[in-house]
Amino acid sequence: MHGTAIISARFRSPRPTRGGCAIDRSEIPALDGNDYAYLNSGASGPPTRRVLKAARAAEELCCGPAYLEGPGFFARCAAFVERAREAAAHLLGASPEDIALTTNTTQGINLGLGALDWRAGDEVISSLTEHPGCLVPLHGLRERHGVRLRLLEPPITPGRAAAEMTPRTRLVALSHVDWTTGQALPVEEISAIARRRGALTLVDGAQSVGAVPVNLPEIGADLYAFTGHKWLLGPEGMGGLYVRPGLDLPSPNLGYLSVEDPAAFRPEGGYRLHPGAQRFESSTTSPALAAGFAEAARAASERGAELFEEIRRRAALLAGMLAELPNVRLRTPLQPAAGLVSFEVEGVGADEAVARLLERRFVLRRLPGGSLRASTHLFNTEEELEGLVRAVRELS
Repeated sequence: MHGTAIISARFRSPRPTRGGCAIDRSEIPALDGNDYAYLNSGASGPPTRRVLKAARAAEELCCGPAYLEGPGFFARCAAFVERAREAAAHLLGASPEDIALTTNTTQGINLGLGALDWRAGDEVISSLTEHPGCLVPLHGLRERHGVRLRLLEPPITPGRAAAEMTPRTRLVALSHVDWTTGQALPVEEISAIARRRGALTLVDGAQSVGAVPVNLPEIGADLYAFTGHKWLLGPEGMGGLYVRPGLDLPSPNLGYLSVEDPAAFRPEGGYRLHPGAQRFESSTTSPALAAGFAEAARAASERGAELFEEIRRRAALLAGMLAELPNVRLRTPLQPAAGLVSFEVEGVGADEAVARLLERRFVLRRLPGGSLRASTHLFNTEEELEGLVRAVRELS
């Protein structure tokens, strides 16, 4: 960011962003007291004070006086975990019994893939632009089990997905929102087609939960993995896996907490696993992460539809301004479906562009293939977006 002094002064007294849904910078410790424009929530969203307060309170309790409660210690920890499950389910229109808590989206994807009994010649349909968190586990299936990957070139449409399916197709694994362009994929229609063809669907929700409306029963996916540390502005290290009710898949991740009634556990067997998604959980979960994740999910639920509208409005504003620059090639639609805006700068490599923008206190990320990606959230002001456009204009 060349011209830092001028831009910094503007950021200290920003013009109010139009729209009633915003997050003040002072609510986010990472941004309070500095002039950085953070535009990278698609990688990791900075937690709010509200989230950190909840996490610290849980940690102080469960790392301190709760130890003196005997069996009550475990009840305390379990209560934080259950509240996290309930908050996520409420946000996503699901039942808590259908949510397994995970560390992140990729773990959820691995749990889903590990639940199927793969055989040589089975097929998986996915996309060439899927995140490595999905593609790397899929490549592992190919190497270990001889599974065939059928990777579609975007744009992904229901018709193209249907045309690619064969009697050997076991799974369709796609993102809800493409991490490279911000385009929303028609996962509801594709899930319905896959169901009719006898295939399962696994959706990567890393760029959707907290950024676009998500109602899991309506989407109809069999498995839906997501995280709390991006658009929800929750802590790193906690996410979830939705398992469609009635889906009879065995958990590849078993332990004491997978058991329906731990008190009924018998060394010789004969006990029952959870009939719901909790069978995909195995052991101890951090109560601090659970409390922070629950608070982040609750905050998103409280903001409601306006959260998604304002994220999209900011993305559309940025995309429109970037599209007017002669040195920019926009990769995101002018009316983005989510908060991701990807673009290329003529004559400037992505690594160089990201580094030069960071010098001017704009935090973006580089994508494979030479693109830059900006993420717009409720704490991003219109002046920050205008400042970014000026800085991009000066890169060439």
